[in-house]
Amino acid sequence: MSGKKNVNPLQMAAMVSAMGFEIFSFILIGALAGKYLDGRFAPSHLWLPLCAVAGFLFGLVSCYYTLKSFTKD
Repeated sequence: MSGKKNVNPLQMAAMVSAMGFEIFSFILIGALAGKYLDGRFAPSHLWLPLCAVAGFLFGLVSCYYTLKSFTKD
């Protein structure tokens, strides 16, 4: 055998669901933080989209590390 480990389809589906939830939760937390910062500091409504995009990027980084730990032998 080539040493490949068997991947359970249910485990794979759970990982993909967890990755989607990670991205969603980071965007939501970023949007809430941006809404707070808009109301507190600037009337220009700049913080909401910036924090939401930052949340998306943090979510992608988190998904990368989740996938990396899943594929590790």
